[in-house]
Amino acid sequence: MVDRAAGARALLVLHRVAGAAVRPIQECLAEILGVERSLGSIEAVLQEAARRALALAPAPPRPPQALADEVFAAGRPVLEVVDHASGLIALLAPAAGRDETTWGCAWLHLSERGVRLASLGADGAAGLAAGARAAGLPAPRLDHWHTLRDLGRIARALEAAAYRRLASADRAERAAAAERYRAEHGRRPRRGRPLGAPSDPTGVAAAVAAADDAVERADGVAALMELVRDLLRPVEARTGQLRRAAPLAAERGAAAALLRELGGRAVEAATLLEQRAAGLVAYLEDLERALAGPRAALGAAAFAFPAWAWQHRHALGLRDAADAWPQAPEPAGRVWAALDDAVRGTGMAENLNSRLSAQRAVRRGLPPAALALFAVYRNHHVFRRGKRAGHSPLELAGLPSPHWLDALGFGPAAPPPPAAALEFRTAPPHTVNTLVA
Repeated sequence: MVDRAAGARALLVLHRVAGAAVRPIQECLAEILGVERSLGSIEAVLQEAARRALALAPAPPRPPQALADEVFAAGRPVLEVVDHASGLIALLAPAAGRDETTWGCAWLHLSERGVRLASLGADGAAGLAAGARAAGLPAPRLDHWHTLRDLGRIARALEAAAYRRLASADRAERAAAAERYRAEHGRRPRRGRPLGAPSDPTGVAAAVAAADDAVERADGVAALMELVRDLLRPVEARTGQLRRAAPLAAERGAAAALLRELGGRAVEAATLLEQRAAGLVAYLEDLERALAGPRAALGAAAFAFPAWAWQHRHALGLRDAADAWPQAPEPAGRVWAALDDAVRGTGMAENLNSRLSAQRAVRRGLPPAALALFAVYRNHHVFRRGKRAGHSPLELAGLPSPHWLDALGFGPAAPPPPAAALEFRTAPPHTVNTLVA
């Protein structure tokens, strides 16, 4: 039986799972189920499902480690807030802007729903950080990937500039050699066209000096990039000691000063590092609190070894902390768990962005109804791979996780009772009442 409820479930699955638009849904219903539905009726079901989806508004009992980001569709921003541990989407809504007021209202709306944040991670978006401060939230912990990406772009640009300078210096030297040949033989060498580069000694020396300067700058920035990448790791690779925010400030300052000495675009890298310095190491405060218990249980000397083993676990082939420290597997496991849970990136938010990119291409934007249904589907969808396999974001967040269609009120209809269980009305008994008598 393909009743109205079954047709509604089918069109929601086509919309959400297959990513179909309204007209393809209409054709699929007709071809597969033999059900004719108008475009208006399909849109009405989608709008009703979106309304129910917005009413769900999950509030996890455990304060989430929120990751916030912005994605753009048709020139308008979409605000995202995702839990780092579970992948639960707490906020996914289009907005008129992404300034302090818009983000501040979004944070206050989450607070009214009962969502209390344990921490907040984000990229360097100014409006997002300003909105968090206006709503009384702590400053966002900046993720490392965006900063390393920006610094890497500067390093690659300097490397490309160094290669261009080397090519210019090589052309100048070859032009000078051709000029010497012409002066000696009265004609220029026959092979090749004129190089169009300075051939006088002053011009050649200037080209060579510029190439040497560009190579020195590119090599210096590359070396400092490796230093910054190492400083952003939570554990020292050689000693296993947990990094502290205060000593890191001096080392970052020294790295920024060396970048400024290199000049050119290296100054841009130094400015970027100085602006984001505090947010990049703010996660160490949360990590320090999480590791206070295991540090006390293991002792300061023994604590360093499980942390060192965690840093080199792939090279050593270690599966868990018990393999690294069998003498005290429980506190060692807590060390590994705290280091694994340290929020240093916005991977969950970036994964959400990649998932939304397909929806944006199909629907030529991200309408509010599609975003609401997307959030419900993702929150109830069971992960198939990775460390979260077999669980949905709602389950990992400590909330009940029914089927997403059941949560929206579009679950399957109850099957009809068997024929044997049906009660048929029998004919009334032949009785004689007092009036007839």
